[in-house]
Amino acid sequence: MEPQTQQPTEDGGSNKAAGSSANMLCRQSRWTPTTDHIRILNELFYNKGVRSPTIEQVQRICLQLKWYGKIEFKNVYYWFVNQRSQEKQKKRSTSDVHVPMQRSGLVDDDKVTNWKHEDQYINFGSSAPASASSAGVLIAFNG
Repeated sequence: MEPQTQQPTEDGGSNKAAGSSANMLCRQSRWTPTTDHIRILNELFYNKGVRSPTIEQVQRICLQLKWYGKIEFKNVYYWFVNQRSQEKQKKRSTSDVHVPMQRSGLVDDDKVTNWKHEDQYINFGSSAPASASSAGVLIAFNG
């Protein structure tokens, strides 16, 4: 085998370096949806109930959206994937906030009905009743 020689390019670099910079120039930038893209995709997802479009549906949506700017099949496909994921995250975060306090049998019923927001803290370092404004270390319960 013959050793390969690298010829210098116009900027003084080698073909190897020029090839890598050419690859950098060929990389596509991220898709930036237009306001019309977003409006139509949101309409389909939230108002029309299109949650998991088939390949054919994604192709048709993509063809329609091309009238409003550059878009590819993968952009439409992943937009729906991301929206479903965001919906799940929103449901999880809102369901965590609204979890009712469970009865464990350790607290009298009268104390459960008179529960205050400040009662969710345990206060270390003060003999005063626990409150959000008292000094010391506070530990919040997620129960």
